[in-house]
Amino acid sequence: MTYSIVRLAVKDYAQWKTVFDEATTLRKSYGSRGVRVFRSVDKPNELVLLAEYEDIQRARQLFQSAEFREATRRAGVTALPDVTLADEVHQLPA
Repeated sequence: MTYSIVRLAVKDYAQWKTVFDEATTLRKSYGSRGVRVFRSVDKPNELVLLAEYEDIQRARQLFQSAEFREATRRAGVTALPDVTLADEVHQLPA
């Protein structure tokens, strides 16, 4: 399975969330199987997103697309998101 780990900062969480929700179809069109959103405890406008993708190439295409850049702009992302793509290689029990 392929995952993306995205770190980003936003001006306003509510504004970001609205645009993020609107982009559901966009993410699905690039093979997203779901996203988990985490907020920093100390800095609530700093986010970490963990998303699962069907295919690493489609995930790459999403993050390189004009639609992604436009959505991040409309969402009030304050700097380029830090995107890491990773393949799951091992899972440990609790």
